[in-house]
Amino acid sequence: MGEEMSVHNYNNNPSSDSSNDDHSSSDPNIYFRNLSLAYFVAQSMEFLTKHKRLREECLKHGNLEGHYIEGILAFFVEKDKRKGLFHLRQAAIGGYRDGWYLLGLLMLALERFYKDEKYLDKLQWKTNLSVSDHCKARVMNTLSTICGIMNNGYYTAMVNLECLTKCDQKNISNQICDGCYYYKQLKEFVEFAMNQYN
Repeated sequence: MGEEMSVHNYNNNPSSDSSNDDHSSSDPNIYFRNLSLAYFVAQSMEFLTKHKRLREECLKHGNLEGHYIEGILAFFVEKDKRKGLFHLRQAAIGGYRDGWYLLGLLMLALERFYKDEKYLDKLQWKTNLSVSDHCKARVMNTLSTICGIMNNGYYTAMVNLECLTKCDQKNISNQICDGCYYYKQLKEFVEFAMNQYN
């Protein structure tokens, strides 16, 4: 995920013409671990409803995008927070950037403020906001395909985090300090979730 791409372009590894390749000795461990699930990141509900065997194989072999998608589905669709956070954590631990962003955001939304920095700071937003902003756009694009993601607790967490954030720059878009970065990320997520159709 090191190269810049548009929010809607989820194909990280453009495929080459591999029709002449011999796949007879392909190791399924390597195949399923490295299989690009970019389409399903953008259309996560299809991963839930139409591709059970593919889901199982990708998770079994540690596919990071598979864990990320599974985490989103478990957390927001199945309403199983524990399972959702487990899979998002697997994606984040493996280095999946969108997993870092979403897991950090959910830690804020669940008022686990002391854990948010661990994941969000991996995006190095203090030196350059572009990676963080790109991840945010991709995460919001994925979540826009899921109904009813809002939880009243997210609003409460936002209010509580605002109270903890002692900064006069919270409402100035081009000024970001440590405290208000986290607050702004959560505020944007809450506003987005509240405007989602239910």
